[in-house]
Amino acid sequence: MRLISGSDLRAMRNVAGLTTRQMASAAGVKTRKTYENWEKNVGTPNVNQFFSMVKACGFEVFELLQALHLKSRPA
Repeated sequence: MRLISGSDLRAMRNVAGLTTRQMASAAGVKTRKTYENWEKNVGTPNVNQFFSMVKACGFEVFELLQALHLKSRPA
């Protein structure tokens, strides 16, 4: 089960006004292509990379995870 989708990452980045290069840097990956693949659901960041990106976007990890959990719950 994938908790974080590529569209979630893209939305988070867009709300924060960051580029794919900035998100890749926040995640500690060498190229923006790796991050762009995550947005395309090709691979996923590890937990530490995800937390680093959340912080770079100015969000609180716990609040974001709550919002994603509520989104993923069946109606």
